[in-house]
Amino acid sequence: MEFRLLFEGLVRPTGNKGHPGDTHAIRKVFHPQLRHLWESRPSLRQLAEHWSLKLPEAIPTGYSSIDEKLRISYGFKAMGNNWDRAGFNCIPLVARDLDATCSLDVLLLRPGPQMTRHILSQGDIDGQLKTIMDALRIPDSLRETANATPEADETPFFCLLEDDRLVSEVHVTTDELLSLPGKPDVDPNDAHVVIRVRVGHRHHRTFDNYLGQ
Repeated sequence: MEFRLLFEGLVRPTGNKGHPGDTHAIRKVFHPQLRHLWESRPSLRQLAEHWSLKLPEAIPTGYSSIDEKLRISYGFKAMGNNWDRAGFNCIPLVARDLDATCSLDVLLLRPGPQMTRHILSQGDIDGQLKTIMDALRIPDSLRETANATPEADETPFFCLLEDDRLVSEVHVTTDELLSLPGKPDVDPNDAHVVIRVRVGHRHHRTFDNYLGQ
């Protein structure tokens, strides 16, 4: 499975204290993109239906679009219960329970001339990339959300990663950010980020057509 996530705006480097509020703001931008992925990919819809079997409630067994939608909503509820973190019912796409891992190819545009185009390995990531990586995973504590609570459309809350250790490979290309739409004068920590995600299985197993669509 392959897709891209987008973000543009403030990406402050993660330092000793970090900026959990800013990081969670980025996480909130990824959430609707990932929700659309789960709702639109047949393989993920089928995976959600499978998870609906984990709930004790009566699950519709018909084949109408309404029955399917109800099973998917039950599946999202079951998955959200499974990854209940920091007050959010999270649904990670890449998780140990799903036997999944992923690789990331990141295009990071930021202000200032870039003398070279850098390809960075996972062992050599700078502060802005660390912030982005933190925003891709589910929060572990209230501190990591700056004590935020879910908004009306954030239950469940969709994230890419259960744990950033499930990322098998990271490549980063940096280049100069000239401007952002509607904001010609960019902040020194502004960025335009395009993340190409490739999801695979750690043990080459598949759940039906999970990775094929």
